[in-house]
Amino acid sequence: MERNWQEQTLEILEDQYWEEPLLADSRHQKIHALRQTPLNQFSTEDIRMMIGHGMSLPHLIPLAIERLNKNLFAEGDYYPGDLLQSVLNVDLSFWLTNRSLWQYIHQLIIKNSFELEDRGINPERFLELS
Repeated sequence: MERNWQEQTLEILEDQYWEEPLLADSRHQKIHALRQTPLNQFSTEDIRMMIGHGMSLPHLIPLAIERLNKNLFAEGDYYPGDLLQSVLNVDLSFWLTNRSLWQYIHQLIIKNSFELEDRGINPERFLELS
């Protein structure tokens, strides 16, 4: 990826420009707006929500990894560690085709396994790919 990829929007990075949703609910409006927002302006909640919907994972998982490196229990709108939980819940097919990203998350989990257990975060499904 380019060095300044985080200054770009998902629309630009993916070269996909969606039409404004008609009569969309607030979730669809938020997703549409985030696709037009530079990645370096995403909040932890924005990343968590988009990953939770399986959106733009090749761009958002690396962004999540940066946040998780700073704070493994980075918090969106719900609880400490909700970003990590969203990452762990990503469809396993993504991890099968993105093994280097999987390995990075795997190392974070292994290094912090006791703390994950203390916080009730279960990485078992994610670790099935070991």
